[in-house]
Amino acid sequence: MITLLPDECLLEIFKNFHTKYRTLFSCLLVNRHWCRIIIPILWSEPTKYIDDLRLIRIYLLALNVEEQALLQHFKIKLPNYQKLLFEYSNFATYVGFYLKDRYTDGVKNWLYKEGYKEDWDEEYIYYYDDYSYDDYGYFYQEFDEHVNAIKCSLISMFLRTSKRLKHLNIDEPICNKRIFEKLHINTSITSLKLHINNLEASKLLAEILYENSTLNSLDISNNKLGFKELKVLIKALCKNIH
Repeated sequence: MITLLPDECLLEIFKNFHTKYRTLFSCLLVNRHWCRIIIPILWSEPTKYIDDLRLIRIYLLALNVEEQALLQHFKIKLPNYQKLLFEYSNFATYVGFYLKDRYTDGVKNWLYKEGYKEDWDEEYIYYYDDYSYDDYGYFYQEFDEHVNAIKCSLISMFLRTSKRLKHLNIDEPICNKRIFEKLHINTSITSLKLHINNLEASKLLAEILYENSTLNSLDISNNKLGFKELKVLIKALCKNIH
């Protein structure tokens, strides 16, 4: 019987379904033992599907006092639900936030559902269910400061809580000094993709490159960097290689 298999065997079996979320979700309902094995797999790459409002709500519950303080300036009211069964952010191995190649944005979805509005006409916004929305003006709007603040808080939370985090992909201009400080002390990330657009951010990244011994992949493509910014990074990369 499959229930008599060692945990190592069950883990390898369930890993083959790591992109089949409906299948994994069905399996975790079988019993508590399976649930404990499947939950880390199911929540290892959740931000690839971060357009789901439910994920945003769950992760906002994981913010500590410092991360919540980042949102106080914007008077963002955070969810207040019962304690979660698992610390889901602990299981993340990949965290990514996108803008250009996403049709929906989970943080914006959550803000809309909570009553926060941007500056375009609501008649262009269409809610399909409790989990997502679509709007025709999405790609033509400036990046909202509320969204920026929430994503910075979420990234800080992942960097704090997930010891398994290997890949961080931030394909948006939301890297602030606080995130770089968190990256500076991180010892688990091996792959990093950032959107940086000024000299200060380049210098902060260079400091990380000087001292980080675990990073083996850095992607700064699609960044419009000038000579000064590139010079700072090239110097840090050369020292890191040697």
